[in-house]
Amino acid sequence: MDLTEWIISVALILVVVRQIRGRKLTLIGLLWPVPLVAWGAINYLGGVPAYAADWTFVAVDCAAGLALGVGCGLLTDVYIEDGVVKARARWLAAVLWIVGMSSRLAFGLFATNGGAEKIGELSEKLGIHSANTWASGLIAMALVEVVARSAVLFVRWNRLQQTVTASPVPESQETP
Repeated sequence: MDLTEWIISVALILVVVRQIRGRKLTLIGLLWPVPLVAWGAINYLGGVPAYAADWTFVAVDCAAGLALGVGCGLLTDVYIEDGVVKARARWLAAVLWIVGMSSRLAFGLFATNGGAEKIGELSEKLGIHSANTWASGLIAMALVEVVARSAVLFVRWNRLQQTVTASPVPESQETP
C-alpha cells in the first residue's frame, strides 16, 4: 500500500468519526467521499469477472457495502439546530463505518505483508479465479458503502433543508 492509499483510507474513516459530536451537514460534506472511492475504482478495478464464483464474490461484497452504508446512514441523527441542518453519528454508525473502511485497509496490509498465500488458498476454496476479483469486490464494496450512506443522508438532509429554507408566512398575510 502506498501513501495515497493510506491517506484515502484514513480520510474515509474520518468521514463519520468527525460527525460523532454533531456537525453542520452540507451537500459538499455529503458528496466529498464519493470522488475518493471513485478514484479508487478507476485506479484499482480490474476487468469484468469471467466466472460465476467471481461475480458472486463481488455481489456479496456489494451487499455488505450496501448494508454497512445504509446502516450507517440510518444510525446517524439528522436534525435542525439553530436553523441549520446537522448530523451526529451515533456510536454504532461509527462502528459500522469503521468496520467497512478499516477492513479493506486491513486486507490490503495483510495481502502485501505475507498474506498472499493464505488469500490464494481461500480463493481456491471459494472458487475465485483471479486476484483481480478481490480488488474489484473490495473497491465495489467501498463505493456502494459510500454512495449508500451519502444517499440516505442526502434524502434526510434534503427534507430538513426544505424546512429550513421555507420562509413562514407572516401573520398579516395568512388567509382566514
